[in-house]
Amino acid sequence: MNWNQLLLNETFRPRSPLKSFDGRDHFENDYSRIISSSFIRRLQDKTQVFPLHESDFIRTRLTHSLEVSSIARSLGKSVEKALVEKKELSADLSGQIPSLLAVAGLVHDLGNPPFGHFGESAIRHFFDAFFSNTTLNENWTSQEKEDFLKFDGNVQTLRILRKLQYLGDDFSYNLTLPTLASIIKYPRSSIHGNKGKSTGNIADKKFGYFTTEELDYKYINDKLGLQNERHPVVYLLEAADDIAYSAADIEDGVKLGTLDFEKIYEIFENVLKGGTGLEEKTLAELKNIYGEFKHAGPDRLNLTVNKFRIFTQGIMIQETINEFLNGYSTIMNGNYKTELISNCAAKNIRKGYQELSNLVFKHKGIIQAELAGWEVLQGLLKIFVPASLNKKFCANGNSYESRLYNMISISLRNMFENHTNIYSGTNQEYRKFQLIIDFISGMTDSYALKYYQRLKGIIL
Repeated sequence: MNWNQLLLNETFRPRSPLKSFDGRDHFENDYSRIISSSFIRRLQDKTQVFPLHESDFIRTRLTHSLEVSSIARSLGKSVEKALVEKKELSADLSGQIPSLLAVAGLVHDLGNPPFGHFGESAIRHFFDAFFSNTTLNENWTSQEKEDFLKFDGNVQTLRILRKLQYLGDDFSYNLTLPTLASIIKYPRSSIHGNKGKSTGNIADKKFGYFTTEELDYKYINDKLGLQNERHPVVYLLEAADDIAYSAADIEDGVKLGTLDFEKIYEIFENVLKGGTGLEEKTLAELKNIYGEFKHAGPDRLNLTVNKFRIFTQGIMIQETINEFLNGYSTIMNGNYKTELISNCAAKNIRKGYQELSNLVFKHKGIIQAELAGWEVLQGLLKIFVPASLNKKFCANGNSYESRLYNMISISLRNMFENHTNIYSGTNQEYRKFQLIIDFISGMTDSYALKYYQRLKGIIL
């Protein structure tokens, strides 16, 4: 791969040229196209860790995405500086890698359904049962079924960015090809990916595009010379995401009283004690920070975790950069098969945070909200999907099915009726199911809850 091709300024539809006074590069232009959109605004009411929580302190998908964008930009700045110095990157491309990573970080969670990863599981579980008990037309392919059986928010993100923001046509935000490639973590179809954690290649772990976006992916892949492997910035975006959420989840957990210092220290001691000098230094710093705030009263643990998060994120960022540069040739050849952060010198710091995250997610408040979210999503799908098999599921008429159809957002219905390219090459039942998933997965947590309650007559 080469950076001139990887940073190609090309879109699916020609864009209006920038004004003479406009000094933005094409990825900063992408950022501007997205930042004010409804899909971004909805992230403020989508789960990061604690579903339906009313605290202003707790992170949402929006605040998480802004943090990832900032960390990803920093990683890009440092990597780009090193690549220019080594003459691996032309100086006239300076600024583009961090700009690309900033927009990638902003949009990387755009397709997540309500109630986070548990929401994804609810959707997959519904279709597993539905396909097992329903007779569909014979036109369904295995790949079309797998798109729903393995539904993933990352894949929905590509669909949103490529097609679903309605601005009068089916080009959505009309983003550059590198921006679209930057969020394809698993460049495989639903039948060629989804190999799970045991795969020897991280790119095979899940999948990256639905049947409806397969031709789009192939076009991006060919234009950017990706050879059916990850765009190199995907590794940096993935690391930025890990660095942001691994530490932030603990900060949120402490604020809500789910962790104490003894448990935090115990877990980090288990994974860091007796390790490298870096790991021993990190463990010592945790104890030192806690001692530093011994007179802080009730806020002692919050201050400790906040300062320790800053300290450890700095280490993880530095070691991620080192790992990217050390593995640079392998990455550019498409042969780097793991995550950067799982190979770098800070991998055990991340491991400690992961173990603490597992404890946070066992909090009864989280479990209760997730179970409620499961019922909401399953309930909505049980209402809409069977109804869509009826020929009355259309705009005209006074039937129950037509009323449900007209409850779907007008922009999605407009595209379904007038822009058939967004469902290219699929059968009619698949298209209706995808219309429903586009609608439901785009809901916020609280909207999904209230919408379900209204349809069931619980509230009016």
